[in-house]
Amino acid sequence: MAYNKLVKKKMPIKLARKSMLNGLVIRGYAKDKNFLTDAMVKKLREHSKHHTIKHMKSMVYKMEKLGMSFSKAHEETIKKYGK
Repeated sequence: MAYNKLVKKKMPIKLARKSMLNGLVIRGYAKDKNFLTDAMVKKLREHSKHHTIKHMKSMVYKMEKLGMSFSKAHEETIKKYGK
């Protein structure tokens, strides 16, 4: 009598996982298109894995218009919008 080997079924990729925003999207949040350097965009892309689009737009605005640093803009945005 032959037994079939147990084969693990591949589970579907979680749809809830948020993908990282691309650089063009992040640059689109800034009014002055030359404001964000490549290093800033890279840092914001990594940051976007864990935060909403509303959060990201707010951060870019605060960095650009109000002259805040990355960490200060993040702190203020967390207070206002949350994660």
